[in-house]
Amino acid sequence: MIIDPLFYAMAIPSVVLIGLSKGGLTGIGALAVPLMAIVASPLQAAAVLMPILLILDLVAVWTYRRTFDKMTLAITIPASVIGIVIGAILVAQINPNWVRIIIGFIAISFTISYWKTKKETKPKDHSIIRGTIWGSITGFTSFVTLTGAPPYQMYLLPLRLDQKKYAGTFMIFFWMNNIIKVVPFMMLGQMNKSTLTTSAILFPISLVFTFIGIWVVKKLPTKIFYEIIYILLFLVSIKLIYDGLTKTIY
Repeated sequence: MIIDPLFYAMAIPSVVLIGLSKGGLTGIGALAVPLMAIVASPLQAAAVLMPILLILDLVAVWTYRRTFDKMTLAITIPASVIGIVIGAILVAQINPNWVRIIIGFIAISFTISYWKTKKETKPKDHSIIRGTIWGSITGFTSFVTLTGAPPYQMYLLPLRLDQKKYAGTFMIFFWMNNIIKVVPFMMLGQMNKSTLTTSAILFPISLVFTFIGIWVVKKLPTKIFYEIIYILLFLVSIKLIYDGLTKTIY
């Protein structure tokens, strides 16, 4: 068990963000690992968070089990497997900070483009090509940097789904994504008795905030929900660029 008070000072806000994200405020959970990485290595942070994510995924999937977009999942889940496999093979050769920087700039461009033309809210149709590209990138980045939400939102947001269907699709995708990642992640040897005990201590906090997130999503009008998601995506993108640049420079 990790007993460092400074670790918990960062870990508790991290699991709060994860809980809200799994409740439906998608994307905000991407800030969890960078927060914990202030006081722990990224792999140790991921090892603590992974069991929490897997259990919360079940809660989220059960909650949104009747509201999801089948076509999106049919296109993006197989594509994510490709990205995860590539990430597992190349993880030792890739600088994850450059991945963060690139994804951050792409996501910022995406959000700025939306804000410039947001009066034009006509939903985009499904695209096997776009879905395969963004699904593969999501699988890759979620394995290498644990930041899969921004690239996945590149495909999901333009579809303009109802907020519950959006949240359900997002949750089910990342539930499958996390399950696929378990075996290659455990092969890295980061999960142990200490990290699992710490996960068990932090889990109740994340569970409470998952239900808070579910309640918020159900109450929000669709238009406000999307505005919040785009703002969160923009903030997460800035954080990704900042983390990538500072760790690359120093």
